[in-house]
Amino acid sequence: MALSTHITVEVPTSGPCTRCSNSQALMNLLKGTAGTGILSLPTAFKNVGLWAGLALFLIVGMLTVHCMLMLNSCCHLLEKRSSKSILTYVDAVELNFQYGPKSLQKSAAIMKTITSVSISIMQCSFCCVYIVWVAVNVKEILDNYWSNSQSLRVYEIAVFLILLPYIMVKSLKTLAFFSTVANLAYLIGLIIIFQSLFQGLPDSTERAAFSSWSTLPLFFGTSMFAFESICLTISVRRFYGYLKFGEDTATTITLNLPQNNWLYTSVTILFVVAMILSVGIQFYVPISIIWPAVKKQMTSNQIEKFGRVAQCFTRAVLLTLIFAVSVLVPHLDYLMVFIGSFFGSVLSLILPALMELMTLSVEGQLTVTTAIKDAAIIIFGMLILVFGTVESLKNIITF
Repeated sequence: MALSTHITVEVPTSGPCTRCSNSQALMNLLKGTAGTGILSLPTAFKNVGLWAGLALFLIVGMLTVHCMLMLNSCCHLLEKRSSKSILTYVDAVELNFQYGPKSLQKSAAIMKTITSVSISIMQCSFCCVYIVWVAVNVKEILDNYWSNSQSLRVYEIAVFLILLPYIMVKSLKTLAFFSTVANLAYLIGLIIIFQSLFQGLPDSTERAAFSSWSTLPLFFGTSMFAFESICLTISVRRFYGYLKFGEDTATTITLNLPQNNWLYTSVTILFVVAMILSVGIQFYVPISIIWPAVKKQMTSNQIEKFGRVAQCFTRAVLLTLIFAVSVLVPHLDYLMVFIGSFFGSVLSLILPALMELMTLSVEGQLTVTTAIKDAAIIIFGMLILVFGTVESLKNIITF
């Protein structure tokens, strides 16, 4: 079982359970795990330096993968102990506390709520990043061909209006089609970007091996954001963006591509399409948590009469809130750092390590080595949480 914050099995609130096929689930999972992080990693390397960035990124990557495997191992033990199936991250956290040390069992409900809220906010934050990313890149394209440039807010409003009908799609089977299109656009775009990056690469000695301690938290925040949204195999190659452009590396690599060139303009358009279509699967996660909570406040008669309208209204309100945050925080790089530092560190590092400590201690399998290792991961996650969040908020407020 590969547990993730991304949901790939559709469980409707009424009627028979509808499941995606394996291929549809794969398309949704790929699209749910491939996002703007992959295009913004070069700026993470700029914050820490070429070789330091590569080494630290590999360490963060291996640590994140280790925590994922650790989490799944804990889930197997919890399922045996509780005789219950674990389908989501929220289920895992709740059962971990329910069947954990007696002193912490009463915390199961509050930890379930905290995890649900964290995942919902994180997924909504991904949607915020997508809106800003699309608006910034569309503006960049049109500014090259249209002298009467509009403000970024105009493009963000346009993206919001495009997304409003799209987020009304409720079926994962339908979203799988859009995810497939997005994955193809993403793949083609990456191939073209790679051929651009590998042309005229400077010598690696022209780039700083290590940049600055002061920007180190920004690197970790962006890296955690990337590992919340991409797989390791693709990620480790992104240092070529910084090698190619050095201190001129932009917030997203698409902004560094040659302008007034239709090939590279088409790449940006492909990614714009991919990002817009990505919102559907990212939006599915928070709405699958929020809508049932809203539905509980309605009577059966109200659900029968106004259920569909209420759900559409809930979706529209949630997208409006996401759009409002996008307008208030248009700084793409610092927004990603904040998401990665705050939510990525908690969900990807701190909680899995804490769960292993609790699960193994109850099972009587906790060794001194494992306890030290998990404590070190928790401390590392807390450092990223504190310093990355503070640094990103400081930059967001300053700009």
